[in-house]
Amino acid sequence: MLPTELASYFDKLHEERLRVSLRRLEADFSFTGDKFGSDGGTFHLMTDCFLDDDPTLFEHAIPWLLEALQEVTFMRSILRFERNRLEIELEQLLSDPIHAPRAIESKKRELDDLCAETLHKQALHIFDDYSSTLVAAKDFNARQCKENFALTRLLRIVYEIYRSDNSEQRRYMRAPQKTTRLYQYYKAAEVDLFETDAQYSKYNLRSVTEDTELLIGIPNRILDSQHPVQLLIEHTPSYVLTLFERLRSEGLIKDLALLTCDDVLIETNQHIFIELGFQVTPLPLTVENLRRQPAGEVVSAVLRTRGATADSRAVLPSVSTFYKSGSDDKAWCSITHNSMTFEEIAHIPELLADCAVTRMIHLEYFVEDGRYFVSHIDHEFIFYTLDEFDLRAKDPYQKGNARKRLKTFKIDHSTIPFMLDDGTLFVHTLIDACFDKPYLLMDFLLDLLHQRD
Repeated sequence: MLPTELASYFDKLHEERLRVSLRRLEADFSFTGDKFGSDGGTFHLMTDCFLDDDPTLFEHAIPWLLEALQEVTFMRSILRFERNRLEIELEQLLSDPIHAPRAIESKKRELDDLCAETLHKQALHIFDDYSSTLVAAKDFNARQCKENFALTRLLRIVYEIYRSDNSEQRRYMRAPQKTTRLYQYYKAAEVDLFETDAQYSKYNLRSVTEDTELLIGIPNRILDSQHPVQLLIEHTPSYVLTLFERLRSEGLIKDLALLTCDDVLIETNQHIFIELGFQVTPLPLTVENLRRQPAGEVVSAVLRTRGATADSRAVLPSVSTFYKSGSDDKAWCSITHNSMTFEEIAHIPELLADCAVTRMIHLEYFVEDGRYFVSHIDHEFIFYTLDEFDLRAKDPYQKGNARKRLKTFKIDHSTIPFMLDDGTLFVHTLIDACFDKPYLLMDFLLDLLHQRD
């Protein structure tokens, strides 16, 4: 969609902003002459380019966009991307047990009103706000006008489409471990991660130990106190990390390992975070804030009967599938005498160049005094060839062999109650954080707990 030369130019600016941000996290606030100075940019990349009177934006990108907009299908693709974004945001609001009705209604109106004209009006309104509040607006030249700002806002969406397409391919790619900056950094310090961290050698995860510290915020990191280095945590959100840290401090989690970025290191032991103003942080699910689905909303089909064993120390083996009426999205649940596996299968899956991606949570459990406890749990991405995925929708035993599985976290040797003493629902919270349609499994897990009441 975006010409290669323009994509390359804006990617370079994007990388420049990232480098500035990393320097700030390393306590380097010096001005180096970069385009974005010492602050790494104030607004979205395209907006900053507009405010900076960037020549490439005005002389190449906007003229290209004007020509591209002559094709009706081009604007349709922009609207399709925006609609998909808004639908995802609405679904997140609807699935949030503490959602605000006003926010839901506002998002619904935004979806209903979405069209080329509303995007244009929104852009003009934002331009007026900038003109009245930004000091730099006093020096706008002739090409820094309303209409060009509206085009810049469209170009922002086009660039996000491009970045989204590329990030979907990159987010699951892991380079050979011994070639990464992470491995080479430790190797230079005479530490071979293959020998010192079994989770790294086997799963590409970094163990959280007594010599490390979780820095939870923006961005989430693991600080290695023995070396002045911080590793960016990938895929695990802040509120889940906070829950993990709480359970570690209470002695309920013994071994924890997390997926980290292997090509970006922050070489400092200082605790520096980025503040983004008002933020809404999700909370763990509890018996108070988790609402059951309306009767008949989620349908289940049991391939094997489940229930407690005679000694009430396990659950009888079973395989079940859960789906919403009128939808082909589903979740599989497989239970043995000591383990549970949950995997969601979207009707339209996340597709990479060579495979389809699903999400899976696997746990090992035991029952003591009528309570379920987790001894092991992990989350991973599974990669299916398209033929394998078609079979997986109907066959709970079909494996994904397109790529090696990618774990994001792993907990071992632990004694975590499914429901903590304060009512926090541990397994519910992890499924809610990791799955796109967690509501398919929420009531099933509640019923499982109530079998012990």
